[in-house]
Amino acid sequence: MQLDVPHRAGIADRDLLEEISAACRWWSRQRTWLVSSSFTGGGVIGAFEHLVAGRVARDALALALPSGTAALVAALRAAGVRPGATIGVPALGWTAAGAAASALRVRTRALPVNQVTGLLDPALLAPDPGLAGGLAAVVAVHQHGIACDVPELRRIWPGIPVIEDAAWAWGARYPDGAAVGSAADACAFSFDAAKTPSAGELGCLVTRTHAWYASAVELTQHPVRQMVAGVLSPKDDQPMMRAAPAAAMLGAFAVQRHTAQAPLLRQAAALLASDLEGAGLTVLSAAESRSPGVISVKASLTRVRAAVDGLALTGGLTVASVRRPESRVHPQAADDPGLLELAGSIVTVTLASRRRKRTYQAECRRRG
Repeated sequence: MQLDVPHRAGIADRDLLEEISAACRWWSRQRTWLVSSSFTGGGVIGAFEHLVAGRVARDALALALPSGTAALVAALRAAGVRPGATIGVPALGWTAAGAAASALRVRTRALPVNQVTGLLDPALLAPDPGLAGGLAAVVAVHQHGIACDVPELRRIWPGIPVIEDAAWAWGARYPDGAAVGSAADACAFSFDAAKTPSAGELGCLVTRTHAWYASAVELTQHPVRQMVAGVLSPKDDQPMMRAAPAAAMLGAFAVQRHTAQAPLLRQAAALLASDLEGAGLTVLSAAESRSPGVISVKASLTRVRAAVDGLALTGGLTVASVRRPESRVHPQAADDPGLLELAGSIVTVTLASRRRKRTYQAECRRRG
């Protein structure tokens, strides 16, 4: 955001400096055996990875990366996707999967999505086995704080690697109640400035398979960390994608804080969703399955804003943003009028602590 007149950084970046100071105070009170280093993955980087993995599954392994898109690229490379291959992606979604495919020089195939939620729908995929033919992997994109049914997707297409893009679904759950990221071969999370929780810019790859983890480390990390992870012949000819310790500290602080707030966020979101439904709006998912503090509504942006205007929340929470997610229709489905309409009909309401509201709203305005 550009200011009309110059200000001291202490004023212009007040929220950023407060967040960094709070994260530094928190980390200084923790116990660690290792110095924080992107060469080894020790210290605060390991702490961040441990916190993220613990939110997915007890046996999950996590790898900090500079962004969610970087995590998606690393997951596809770990899956063995090579240039010229074809991966399946939702016909409607954000551009990260396409960007990752472009970076790896692979093709994408548009897969049908549910006409209400915009998510991959196994019920639409199962009747057409030809959709899976020749796919090197499938990217299951969770959107609007709602998770698609990855366990069912794996059941109908058992031989295809599945990678989750959970950039917009931290803390969400599948229809069976399991945590997002726990059912696929690998999952990419994002903690950028517009996400909750946020580290400014940070990503994380999570997998429950040691071979996938070791491959991702081998393809993205310093040789020292590769050896720590058990890679017998470390590589030094791969593009490094290491997370900075300072970003990992912000991420670890944000994740542990969000974990503590999650029950309150879920409770407040459930009450708000009930109010929105009472106003005649369609809420797209049950409170227990969506991301904590996120409500997805199928209605116009103006109508949703009018419905939440003036609503009071308890527990130090507030409505941080009411926005229409940036969804793009895949070129292969560009002639589907239903998708074009769906792309502009879903609005997300995000709750956050009052302290984080200013930063979050400013970033959402910047992104449109």
